[in-house]
Amino acid sequence: MKRWFTIIAAVMLAVMLTACSETADGVPDGGKSGKALFVGREGGGDALTVKQLKSLGYEVYVVGDKELTTEQALDYGLVFVSSSVNSGRVSSKLKDSPVPVIYAESQNLGDVNLSGKASDIDNGDYMGKAIAIREAGHPIAGGLAGTVDVYQSDGKIGFVVPEGEGVIVASAPDDERRAVIAAFEKGSKNLSGEPLPERRAYFYLVNGEEINQTDNGWKLFAATVRWAASGQ
Repeated sequence: MKRWFTIIAAVMLAVMLTACSETADGVPDGGKSGKALFVGREGGGDALTVKQLKSLGYEVYVVGDKELTTEQALDYGLVFVSSSVNSGRVSSKLKDSPVPVIYAESQNLGDVNLSGKASDIDNGDYMGKAIAIREAGHPIAGGLAGTVDVYQSDGKIGFVVPEGEGVIVASAPDDERRAVIAAFEKGSKNLSGEPLPERRAYFYLVNGEEINQTDNGWKLFAATVRWAASGQ
């Protein structure tokens, strides 16, 4: 009988430890995996995105584009690059990082060989409030399908034209080549045929439009974060 009590106690302890290692949203909590590095600004629209990351269970650290280093990212479980950055300062610093990265700055996709570099052709933005889900079965789609309003009113929605083995999860409604949300799996190839060291994603959110986001927009954001982070 004593042996059964010991086994039951061990099982209960294991369950408790597992529960403590994740938040209710499934984001790892504690250690490096519970920390997110936000490359952008402390205030403005970026503060709203940081708040969303915190609501997903992350301890968030903000760093400016000039201060970002390749080595710094190694201390975090996720890196988010805001469109508020100067893309030239971020450039390819995170190209070979073994940490999941979500880019909201479309020009940086060209710097890491996940798209071309021509403005308004390979990357840019369009005015609107809706996007079209192209891969409803992908985890990033968050159960959404068809045309989805991600903004409350017309605003700038960023896009990239992915190259390599990227998956267009959602696009501009009138142009399926213009990805507004794109997923790049770990090990998939970039434009140069190099395998990615970890998951990468592009998310359409242009700085200044954070306050314009709908609940579905933030739902897609959360799904993108969870997908990127769960690849580790």
